[in-house]
Amino acid sequence: MTTTTTAHDMVTTDPLHATPRFFGRPAPLTDDVFVHPVFINTYVLRTGDGLVLIDPGFTNGAGVLAAVRAWSDAPLHTAVYTHGHADHAFGVQAWLQAGARPQIVAQERCVERFHRYRLMHGQNARINQRQFGLPEPIFPRHFDFPTLLVRDQLTQRVGDLEIRYRAARGETDDALWLWVPARRYLFTGDLVIWQVPNCGNPQKVQRYPEDWADALEAMAALGAEWLFPGHGLVIQGEAAIRTFLTDTARYLRVIIEQVRTRMNAGESPEDIVHAVRPDPELAARPYLQATYDHPQFIVHNLLRLWGGWWNGNAADLLPATTAAQAREIAMLAGGVKGVVARGRELLSGGDPVMASHLAEWAARAAPEEREAQALKRDVYARRLADADCLMARGIFRAALNDAEGALGEPLTAAAEGGMALMRR
Repeated sequence: MTTTTTAHDMVTTDPLHATPRFFGRPAPLTDDVFVHPVFINTYVLRTGDGLVLIDPGFTNGAGVLAAVRAWSDAPLHTAVYTHGHADHAFGVQAWLQAGARPQIVAQERCVERFHRYRLMHGQNARINQRQFGLPEPIFPRHFDFPTLLVRDQLTQRVGDLEIRYRAARGETDDALWLWVPARRYLFTGDLVIWQVPNCGNPQKVQRYPEDWADALEAMAALGAEWLFPGHGLVIQGEAAIRTFLTDTARYLRVIIEQVRTRMNAGESPEDIVHAVRPDPELAARPYLQATYDHPQFIVHNLLRLWGGWWNGNAADLLPATTAAQAREIAMLAGGVKGVVARGRELLSGGDPVMASHLAEWAARAAPEEREAQALKRDVYARRLADADCLMARGIFRAALNDAEGALGEPLTAAAEGGMALMRR
């Protein structure tokens, strides 16, 4: 059994009562595992044949390289992308520039992902800008492609250790998790992120909640002693790990089964979105807080996965433009001023959700009207202040910024700090 070499604030043995954290000091966790926890957890596994680098991180990997080299001067044998997102699979360049020539392991669909990123660079850059409140669109342009591809599973021997790779679908369709049986080490990538599973992002491609739950349950059956997540605290202890993984799987399955049952009963997408709720006991867990994704977004994602894009409203199948609809609504209200006045009443009365619909109607019907843009600004300032979910905050902030820009006012900046490091 490998023992901890140093106390570390990124390790917990009691996840049910832990306070999640996503930044810590780079340091060894065990005799042969080093962590660099700067939002993304980059791990290094030391073997007799050299180092295995798991999730090299962002494009600027020089900080990871320097920290690892202060711990070990062993050659880099293998780099692993647990999936192809920008915070996990773009930091190996610093190692290559330093002369390392590792094989790079990834699930085979990572190659397709990198090609899509090239084709859709502008789209992804603007999503990152909006989601994280970045000052400008940002997304990587350089890709270090994998050299060893995994379809379903692969076993690799590095030194005296056997590393078992398993493919999964969850946040992405190119996920890998790693099991080192001799050490009972489990490296999960973003199948574990210490938040509600990120399988509902409203601005991104399809996610896979049911496959995600399958993977979590498969990992829970292994008897791992150490769980090394893509983000958040490392967990030590077989029972704690099993509880954590099964809780997260059950959180997803409760939502999945509600959506499936309601879709099969013929309920409309709108009704399903407003009816489905997560298990309240699980939702109170410190590792299942809706501070990044949101359970309602997961419902939308399942509707997209199992159904079409139509929302169940026949008028929206071949609709008039939203601006044209807004002008009709304003006319019925006696003009935009009436819409704005009602929006102000709702906002001051504590209903910013409904007020945001009126703000959109007013601003789209008459974008040149300062009163309409001022209502939109104030509504989304309130919704931004009220929102815990980072994805919602990003979209609300972008709408607030649009109104501020129309009014010629300074734009409200992001307050997420390190979370604005372009996670996706």
